[in-house]
Amino acid sequence: MSRLPQHSEKAILLLLIFALSACSSTNVGRSSGKKPGWVLEQPVNDAYYTGIGVASTSRANYMTVAKNNALTDMISEISVTISGNSVLHQLEDEAGFREEFESFTRTSLKDQLEGYEMVDSYKGKDNYWVYYRLPKQKYQRLKREKLERAKELAKNLYEKGMEAESSYDIHQALNYYGKAFDAIKPHLDEDLSIFVLNRGRINLGNALYESIQELFSSIRVQPDQEVFQIRALSGDNEPVTATVYYQGNEKPQPAEDLPFTFSFPDLNIGQTESVQSNASGNITCNIAKMAPKGKQQRIQATLNTDVYFGENSEGTILPRLFDAQGSLPLGYLTVQVRELQAYFEAEEQSFGRPGSSHPITDIFRQALTKNFFSLVEDRSKADVIVKVKANTTKGKFMEQYDLYTAWLNCNISVIHASKQTNVYSTGLQNIKGMKTGGYDMAARDAQSKAKEQIQQKIIPELRTIIF
Repeated sequence: MSRLPQHSEKAILLLLIFALSACSSTNVGRSSGKKPGWVLEQPVNDAYYTGIGVASTSRANYMTVAKNNALTDMISEISVTISGNSVLHQLEDEAGFREEFESFTRTSLKDQLEGYEMVDSYKGKDNYWVYYRLPKQKYQRLKREKLERAKELAKNLYEKGMEAESSYDIHQALNYYGKAFDAIKPHLDEDLSIFVLNRGRINLGNALYESIQELFSSIRVQPDQEVFQIRALSGDNEPVTATVYYQGNEKPQPAEDLPFTFSFPDLNIGQTESVQSNASGNITCNIAKMAPKGKQQRIQATLNTDVYFGENSEGTILPRLFDAQGSLPLGYLTVQVRELQAYFEAEEQSFGRPGSSHPITDIFRQALTKNFFSLVEDRSKADVIVKVKANTTKGKFMEQYDLYTAWLNCNISVIHASKQTNVYSTGLQNIKGMKTGGYDMAARDAQSKAKEQIQQKIIPELRTIIF
């Protein structure tokens, strides 16, 4: 039997290879014909995690959306179980942290997922479907490898933290412990047992948690005075200070470089201040002068754990873990605020005539005396002079709706009495009042709106002024 020419044999071989590869194709990218079975019903396979995603083809990025939906679907098959030897199993959980952690784990799984493959896709008239799968054995192997890498990194950081703690470098110890905890954060539900020299076999999660808790419970914030006497909004006050100590096995040691945040826990003042303890452990509160006058006010100094746990947006789960246990270091400074003495000068006109009353001045006077001023009738005894000029004019009368309009403009300035310098000035312009019943009613509506702006804009701005 005669042989085919060599070029013919090669052609037949290529045809066979093409035919075999066509038979084994997964039909990825089909866009016509009958819908594949996996579109109609979720595939079940003991060897794989599977995910089906769908997106409307009207979206510009429908392929990306469908893929994300498929991975989310795949993650829903991966169970999150808390090991009996994990830190999450050990801690008390009144605040529902374990449930929050499970939610966090599912969210972060998608970012960490790898080793998956696209099996098929199908484009219909209005929607696009995609089918992904991940071998379960491969997932478990990759998970173990990540866990071992995380444990090794965390162990190294944990040992550095212990060294820093032994030399009373509390800031650096917390820094290392925080980074170690961040390394094992995705694995808090797992057994994190490791061998540590001189300590034997320990659970790294529990050891880190206990080390941080012990440091937190050993940090003390001691105000340098029982009550600080200050004057509102004054730049001449004595510093309001506290000292941060580390109470270890020996006598208390000043704690250097620890970050703290000052706030007003009992007042509706959103202003906060971030500070850092110096070599003597001192922290100084500059926002104390913003406290309103009158009774004694508390200022809270809280360790800023974001410095140690807040490297990324997901890091908030770690401060929540420790905050849930009520162990964050904090202390309180008490201030007694003496008000500034204010003398008011009012000049108000209503519809072109000097007014017999001063409604805007009265509103501003009431707001200031509520917060940090008291009134004096003698100009020579004043710390500040407050000048208010206001003018209310008539607007249109809309006869069809029986509506009267009025416009209010005012200027407010605050002058340092002894220095005769203008420390603050602002204006409220073209405030529109509208009411039935006459122009006086419309003027009162404008005054009500001015009162709201004084409370929301001017008073917060005055809190920042140093007289």
